[in-house]
Parts: sequence; structure tokens; C-alpha cells
Amino acid sequence: MTRARTPDPSAAPPPPARRDLRSAVAPGAVGAVLILAAAVLFVTLPGKLAEARDFRAARSCEDAAAPENGDCLAAWPAAVVAKESRREKKSDTRLVTVDPGDGPPFEVELRGAGPVFGELEPGDRVTVHSWRGTVWALGLGELRQDVRGKPGPGAAARLAVALALFVVGAAFVRGAFWWSLRHTRDPAVHAWQSWVPIAATSAAVGVAITSALTVDDVPLVLLITAAGCAVAWSASALLTRLLGRRATDVVTLEPKTLTAGRVVRATVAGEVPYSVEGYDHLTLAPGPVPGGRGRLATTPDAYGKVVLRPLPDSLVPVRLRGKHVTDPHYGSRSSEVVLECRDGETEVLIVAERHAMRWILGALPLPAD
Repeated sequence: MTRARTPDPSAAPPPPARRDLRSAVAPGAVGAVLILAAAVLFVTLPGKLAEARDFRAARSCEDAAAPENGDCLAAWPAAVVAKESRREKKSDTRLVTVDPGDGPPFEVELRGAGPVFGELEPGDRVTVHSWRGTVWALGLGELRQDVRGKPGPGAAARLAVALALFVVGAAFVRGAFWWSLRHTRDPAVHAWQSWVPIAATSAAVGVAITSALTVDDVPLVLLITAAGCAVAWSASALLTRLLGRRATDVVTLEPKTLTAGRVVRATVAGEVPYSVEGYDHLTLAPGPVPGGRGRLATTPDAYGKVVLRPLPDSLVPVRLRGKHVTDPHYGSRSSEVVLECRDGETEVLIVAERHAMRWILGALPLPAD
């Protein structure tokens, strides 16, 4: 089993990394765009929410003192002329044409497949429900089905979308700030650094959407959303800190013994002559001592036949670890690992997938503990 060598306590610690603001630009920009989109929706919400509130407060025209003002809920009979269901943009559109008798026939679009639409036949008598001159439902006997565009659900859905965009945008901005600090704290890459914030943000979005669709009081919706975000993100921060204390970037792999030449995909990075842009393969050959150090060379040739640059004997492996955000080519493959080496005073990194690194360790074994 290959293990990382214990660092020399006398060695000077590496200088602290500076904050890399460039790495925060992309998530910060995405977050700003999402927050701006949420702001646009919020600007258009007051009118829709007021309309939904008036609709919920409206009384039947039979009970209203002044039914002619149109703010009451009217109901009047009509006859079904035709109905049609057609497929448009991957969704079903259900249209019903009704004749009120005292005016021209008109068409309404019902929301969903039932319960009224499936029972309707031309000639049936239905009840048309309207408010402020707009049809909001169609009734058949004891059954009633909403019309698309009914006041209320659209406003709640728009509020839910606006809150979701705002929460996700805020999470991106928060992530951008955290990302810019990673270089000065812990540059190691761990899977939980992604899934913990994603899970927390998903929970906060779920709370926001649920409250927007189920609670009529907008200030209460905002309060519930803020509380959900505070709880979710606080839990995320605590869990991230707890996992960070236990985390390590040390990787343990079992080397594979070389019995013949082999070419693997790997990148050598460092201020050395055998680190060349585009040289993304390593040729590996067994050494004179079985199980000992082999012969390695970088090459751009996947077959390892031409343009070889040998790795010198002065290259000494130090430890095997996971990727850091400060590593060259960070983000290319999340499954890659890094073999830290020294060539004199120069740090050299060999980056490869785990299966390829096993062969590299067979040709360039780590020193024993």
C-alpha cells in the first residue's frame, strides 16, 4: 500500500495563497443575473397580487350591494357549441366554445383534463363563472373546472419563481465570495464542498416555493423564506466546517507493477523543461530493478513513439493527493489525482486519472514511510 510521506517539519511552509478574484467572477455574474431577473418579477408582482387579493375577497353578485360594478362573482348559463383538445408545444390545450345566448359565442381554455372537459358534449348546458368581465371557471352540474388565466394561481406561481430565483442567485453570490477565499484557506477539493451547499439551497428554495403557493399573506411568505434560508445556510456552514476539520487531501492508491512499456494520459506541470503545453501523455517503461523506479517521458503522442522528453532521475515523488483549486488545469477532470514531486528546488506536479496514476506509481514509487 502506498502512503504519503510525513512532511519534514524543518521545511519552510509554503507562502499563503492570495485571494483569486477571477475564480469568483463566473458564479458572481450568474448570481447577479438571477437576482436581477427576480427583481424584474418582483416589480410586476404588486398588481397581480392585488388582483388575486380582490378576487379572493369578491362576493357573489347575488349578495353584492352593487353587482353592476363587476367586482362580484357572476354566474350565468350558456350552451356548449364545440370542444377541442390539441397538442401545442409539448402540452395539451383544451378549448371549449360556448354560446351565452345574448351575445356571440366565445372560446375559453380550461386548465387540465378534468373534471368538466371530459364530460362535456356539444349542446350541454353549462354555468359560466366570471369576475370583472373575465371568465374564470366553467361549471357542469356539481362539477367546476378553472379556466387558464384565473386570478390568483398565476400571481402565486410568479411569486414562487421570483423567490426561487432570488434564493439561487443569493447562493451563487455567496458561493462566489466563498470561492474567492478558498485559495487563502483550504485549496483542497472535496465532493461535500459542492453537495452540501446545493442541498442547503435546494431546501431553502423548497421552503420558498411551498410558502408562496400555500400562504396568502405576502409578508409572511417573505418571513418564512428568510427563516428557511437562514436555517439552511447556517446548517450548511456548520456542516461544511465540521467536514473540513475531518477532511484530508491525502490519496492512497496501490501501484501496479510494470512488466512492459505503457503509455498513459497524464500532464506534468512545473517550471521544468519536460513540462510542455500539449504534452498530455507519459510513457512508462520498467527499470533495471523489478518493482523499482522505471523510465518515464512526456510526449504529445498517444502511442509514445515520437517527441519524447525524459523525466530526470532528479525528480523525486513526495506525496499523492487530491486536486487543489490552485493546481494547473483545475476543473478539467474531477476524478484526477496529483503526484507532488520535487526536482531540486522546483515543485513538479503529475496530474492523472486514478487508474493511470497506479501505473505511474509503479514507475515512480513514493518513498517508504
